[in-house]
Amino acid sequence: MGKRIGIIYCEKIQDTSCVGCAKCYKAVNEKTFAFEGEEDVEIVFKTGCGDCPGLVLPKLQLQMLVLEKLDVKVDEIYFATCIKKAHGIMNCPMNLEGITAKIEEVFKVPVKLGTHDY
Repeated sequence: MGKRIGIIYCEKIQDTSCVGCAKCYKAVNEKTFAFEGEEDVEIVFKTGCGDCPGLVLPKLQLQMLVLEKLDVKVDEIYFATCIKKAHGIMNCPMNLEGITAKIEEVFKVPVKLGTHDY
């Protein structure tokens, strides 16, 4: 079994920059960018950030509860490239370092920033 991942996208720009997360799916399916060298990657969920100011923890708690009920595990969580862009050029108010540490602490899953460079 390969790596099972979840993707958190920016609710403000997701359908402006990466309509339907097509760029994330392309990177995962073709094993490029953040997924280069991976043998098998499966997206088990994608969810929004909770909109500004980034209420991602309550959304992730619900997501993880659903996955637990479905007996699905998550190996890594990615903040999609749209989150990276929102933070870098749109003054996203989310404290990425703080929320990354909190997600890793609460859910015991590594968190990475960025999925592709399209």
